[in-house]
Formats: sequence, structure tokens, C-alpha cells
Amino acid sequence: MSKNRKRLNKNRTVNGRVPQGRTLITHDNYFSGKCTGSVKERPVVVIEANERNDLAVVPLSSRDGKNRTRLKNYQQGQSYFKHYVEIQDDEGAPIRVNKKFRENHPNMDVSGQDVEKIRNKVFKSSIPSLENRKKMDIFRGKKNPRN
Repeated sequence: MSKNRKRLNKNRTVNGRVPQGRTLITHDNYFSGKCTGSVKERPVVVIEANERNDLAVVPLSSRDGKNRTRLKNYQQGQSYFKHYVEIQDDEGAPIRVNKKFRENHPNMDVSGQDVEKIRNKVFKSSIPSLENRKKMDIFRGKKNPRN
């Protein structure tokens, strides 16, 4: 391979996007919204990527609780996903693979079936589903279609 050619991650989609189901590792304090003061490392799963490689992610958790659902087929059923979609970091910038959000190895990916389960839950049958759909409209570039 020539040194001048840009290396493309072979585990990305054909056009170089981060695939659905890819997990990233980040810290709680890099999410926008509530400032909990937590600096715990947390995995997140990509549920959608746009043409600019901005990412819509859902945080994962190791504990059961309010607004969380178990992922039976991921990490031997030890993981849960939160019912909140995140599209911006703590500075209001779009979430992208960078120093705040580091990409995990593809063997840590969530299956396509589980990604669909996550998407159905966060957009259709969770308490914050309306808020999540509004965030996705912004993410996809639609201008206030629900107002």
C-alpha cells in the first residue's frame, strides 16, 4: 500500500461511515445534557451515522434501572441500553470518532438484530421517545417538522 494513500478502516462501510452497531468508548462527562459530575468510562452503540460521519449513539450500562432495557445477546446478557439518544458532545459539537469517542474493535459490535431492538425501543415505546425523535430530526437535518 502506498504511503501517500489515506488508510481507510477496513471495518467501515464502503463509503467510510461508522456502521450501525459499532461501539465506542467515552466518559460520562462528554455527553451533553445533565451534568452528573461522573467521569466513568461508558460504552455507547452507534444507531445511525449521516454522510458527514456524525453519529447518533445510545449509552450502554452494566446495571439495570429506570429507562434501561437488557441486551440478551450482547456480552452474555450482562449489558443494558439506556433509552436516551445522544447526538452532541458536552461542547455542543456533533459526536464523531475522535479523542472523546474512541472506536472499539469490530468484535465488540452489537448485532444488527439488537440495533433494531434498540431503535424500536428508543423511538417508539420508551418514555423519552418523543424527545429522541426530535433529536433525530435535528440530526437528519429536518427543520422543526414536529412543531
